[in-house]
Amino acid sequence: MNKNLFEELKKQGKMCFLAPMDGYGDSAYRQTMKKIAPHILCVSEFYSADGLVHSKFLADSVLPHQKIEKPLIIQIFWKDPEMFWKAAKIIEQYDVAGIDVNMGCPAKKVVRSGHGSSLFINQDIAFKIVETLANSTHLPISVKTRLSFDGNQCLIDFAKWLENAWANLLTIHGRTAKQAYTGKADFTQIYELKKHLSIPIICNGDIEDYDDGINKLQNLDGFMIGRKSFGNPWCFLAWDYHPALAEILEIMEFHAQKLIETKGEKKWSLEIRKHLVQYLHNFPWVKLYRRKLVTVENMNDVLFILSEIKKDFHDYLDKKPSLGEIKEEI
Repeated sequence: MNKNLFEELKKQGKMCFLAPMDGYGDSAYRQTMKKIAPHILCVSEFYSADGLVHSKFLADSVLPHQKIEKPLIIQIFWKDPEMFWKAAKIIEQYDVAGIDVNMGCPAKKVVRSGHGSSLFINQDIAFKIVETLANSTHLPISVKTRLSFDGNQCLIDFAKWLENAWANLLTIHGRTAKQAYTGKADFTQIYELKKHLSIPIICNGDIEDYDDGINKLQNLDGFMIGRKSFGNPWCFLAWDYHPALAEILEIMEFHAQKLIETKGEKKWSLEIRKHLVQYLHNFPWVKLYRRKLVTVENMNDVLFILSEIKKDFHDYLDKKPSLGEIKEEI
C-alpha cells in the first residue's frame, strides 16, 4: 500500500492506463492486455461500493487477481461516503494498488441514482467521498470524471476541491456527461487544468493507440485507452505496432483460457464470443468464421476454430491483417 504510487510512476515516465470498462475489464481481459503490454496500469470494471460491502460473493468474485495484473486499481461507485469507507476496508484485503472513484459514468440509470457523473452536480458529496476514502485507507485515491456534467460546471474548481480532499490522481474524459460518447473528445480544458493542480492528470477519450496518446499528452502525465483496446491489446505498444495473424490467434487462445479459468465454462461461453470476433475484425475472411466464433460453447470449440484458421492460412500466419498483407485472393 503506497499513497505515493502515482508520483513515483510519474517520475518513471508518462503513464499508460487500461480504462475501466463495464462488461470488458475483468481479470481475464486485464491479463491479456498485460501479457502484450506489461507496462500498462489496469483499472478494473466499476463495482458498487454497496455491492462489495453487502455481498462477500461479489467481492470474492471480482477482487482477486493475478500477479500479472499488478499494480491493479479497483474502481467503485456509489453516493454514500460511509459506504465508500466500508468498501475500502474490504478492497484493502485483496492486495490491490489503489482505489478509483467513478465520477464520470453518464449512464442514465447511474445518474438518476445519484452516482457517477451526477457527483459533478452534487459536489459536496463528491468531495466528502474522496476525503472519507483518503482518511480510511493507505491506498492512493484517484478519481475519473469528465469536463463537466452539462457544460455549466467549472472543471478547474471541481478538480481543485478533489485535490484538496486528498485525491492523488485525476483522470478526465474529454467530453461532458451529457455528451456521453457522442461528438469528439476535447482535451483543451484538461491541458489548462494541469496548470492549476500539482497531482498527476490523465486524459481519456478517443485515443487510438500508444503513439496517439503520447502525441496528445502535451503537459499531461499520462493517458488512458478504453474501447480501442477491444480485440487489440497491441494498441498499447509504441511505434504503430501491428500483430501478425499467428500472434492474433495465440492471444485469442490465451484470452479464452484465462476467461475460463476465472469464470468457469458456463459463464465463459457467453462472454468470450464478443472478444473472439473483435480480434479478427481486420481479417478479410472473418465472415467465414463469425458464425462459429459467436456460438462456441467450450474451449475445444475455440481450439478447433483456431486450428482451422491455422491450417487454411498456413502460408499467411506471418502476415499482418491490419496492413492488408493477407489479400482476398484465396
